[in-house]
Amino acid sequence: MTAAIVAFSVQIGSEGFTLARRVAEQLGYRYYDWEITSEAAARAGVSPTEVIAAERVPSFLERIMQRLGQVSAVSIEGSPGLTEPSPAVMSTALQAFTSEDYRQFIEKVVLELAERGDAVIVGHAAQYTLAGKSGALRVLVHGSPDRRAQRLAEEQQIDLEAALLAIRQSDKDRGELLKRVYHFDWLDAAMYDLTLNTDHLSLEAAADLVLASARAMP
Repeated sequence: MTAAIVAFSVQIGSEGFTLARRVAEQLGYRYYDWEITSEAAARAGVSPTEVIAAERVPSFLERIMQRLGQVSAVSIEGSPGLTEPSPAVMSTALQAFTSEDYRQFIEKVVLELAERGDAVIVGHAAQYTLAGKSGALRVLVHGSPDRRAQRLAEEQQIDLEAALLAIRQSDKDRGELLKRVYHFDWLDAAMYDLTLNTDHLSLEAAADLVLASARAMP
């Protein structure tokens, strides 16, 4: 049985976003990340504050799910090829995640995506929300700070020192947030079914490993 949902947790600069998109395309699954969730809210005509306030309204979740489907379809077919979400989106997402209401809303979205199946999702603390969930494959994509900084510097055309600072700050912010909110270490291999170090692993090889694991789910 193929996994109904593949949940990626990625370190910035590890090529995890590119890998997740490739897996989604190979499986024919919809792809979701922080940019897509934010865009879905925008298309639904709501602000992050309204998302938090409306999370208990059943019809609102369905409305967001419909928008997610539309945004995800456009993302895969007309992707600009970006490998990382914008810093502004990631910062907003991390800050919003400290809200109990927003966190519960995102968890409901993740569980709904898992229930509907045929989805690849990046981030959203899905490794925690989907723990023990049948049909869910949780994947960590990571690498050394130096190698990730080299990639980030090339992708964003910034100097290596600035890229290394961005890498370290991202790791620190995400680690502290998830430990404070969920009380777990997001880099703990026990949280995942598959962990991939992309320092010396090609995208093709990494994708093959994820696909093989997804297709071999019990």
